[in-house]
Amino acid sequence: MTKTVNSNGFYRFLEWMMWIMYLNLLWVLMSLVGLVVLGIFPATMALVITMREWCVQKDDIAFNKTFFKAYKNTFIQANVIGYLLTAVGYILVVDYQWIMQHTTTFQSIFLVLFIVIGIIFTITLLYIFPTFAHFDLSIRQTFKHAIVLGLFSPFVTIGMFVALFVLQYVWRFIPGLLPVVGISFTFYIITRLAIFAFESFENRQQTILEKEYVKGEKKHA
Repeated sequence: MTKTVNSNGFYRFLEWMMWIMYLNLLWVLMSLVGLVVLGIFPATMALVITMREWCVQKDDIAFNKTFFKAYKNTFIQANVIGYLLTAVGYILVVDYQWIMQHTTTFQSIFLVLFIVIGIIFTITLLYIFPTFAHFDLSIRQTFKHAIVLGLFSPFVTIGMFVALFVLQYVWRFIPGLLPVVGISFTFYIITRLAIFAFESFENRQQTILEKEYVKGEKKHA
């Protein structure tokens, strides 16, 4: 299925909403195809890759082709990333419970360290899939870039937190929307914001390189 272009604002919105619903359905179906355990992370990666193509190209997006190709090509990497995050998340939960149950002189220090690590982990969760979708990186490099980009794009990261906070109340207020557009709409927002962070970071890097080049030219002049 290919996205078509319609100039009418209202119909464009309806078309946009239709694709959001369709991608949510694809995510559910492909998660089930992988028996959830092996399907949820590749389906999420495929969703984000498709969202990224949608946001960047805007028109003439072959949703089915892009989604299924991404699902197949990133199946192993997505599961590795997903279960690494799951393992780290589990360790953090266990550590938090241990900190809360043991009152020691160093409890406050441990709690502060936990909060810092927890924030970095949450930033990684937000950026990891868009980073993998946007850049051609190894899994290790993807984790590194996700953390760096999240930390060096504070306003975008805060925007993601605010968006998730608002969406949480939307899903609670209108629970019927959650199974229909909950996953796809959430990742659409995250992906759009992440792309903005990536482009801003790349522009800053380009500016720095240009300044260094000018300095080098002046030295050799």
